[in-house]
Amino acid sequence: MSCLVIVEFLCNPGRSQDFIDMCRRNYPVTRGYDGCKYVFLSVDQVNENSLVMVEEWDSKEHHQRYVAFRETDGTSDLMDPLLVSPPRVRYLDLTDA
Repeated sequence: MSCLVIVEFLCNPGRSQDFIDMCRRNYPVTRGYDGCKYVFLSVDQVNENSLVMVEEWDSKEHHQRYVAFRETDGTSDLMDPLLVSPPRVRYLDLTDA
């Protein structure tokens, strides 16, 4: 069963565009990574420093392998200075409703 992943990011003031640009550069690899069905990023209409990434993966394990890859390829190091705090990650099971 597919796994929906919701990741909430709070960027430091004035850094959201840098975060968006980083995602734009990295998404081709993400979208081609084993188990990724889709990923997109949205910006809060009230607080431009609040972003939400929505992803669908074949499983939670596929996503966790991807996160481990990003922790070793340097992406996490680039992301840290852009964020107020670590991202909040939620794993959800899709239903047939």
